[in-house]
Amino acid sequence: MNKPLRVAMRQEGNIWVIDLQGDLAKSAETDLFLLQNWENGLEQGGSFLIFNFTEVRYINSLGIAVLIRIVRALHKAGCPAFAYGLSSHYAKLFRMVGLTQFMTLYDDKYTILQRIERLEG
Repeated sequence: MNKPLRVAMRQEGNIWVIDLQGDLAKSAETDLFLLQNWENGLEQGGSFLIFNFTEVRYINSLGIAVLIRIVRALHKAGCPAFAYGLSSHYAKLFRMVGLTQFMTLYDDKYTILQRIERLEG
């Protein structure tokens, strides 16, 4: 724990991917909210958001609150959010707190891309 969060956001067509590395805690709020104004949806023609949690080892309740704010705002703007790379513990926790109402969890990015392809088709 106490590993600072590093955030990298990249665009792949109409999909934005956020790669997270480190601990997701309250301090992540500044990093994630500086990326863009989530209430307006995704910038530059983005239609979908994917969170990559493969390098995240710790998430506390404040980090979950930050995620909820982002994915709820995107949901209201009509932009589906997805996540992959979560441990089974955090996937279960996300379901328990209702985060999966606004963000769908998958085991890997490939499966998310398949789902997006079906949504677009």
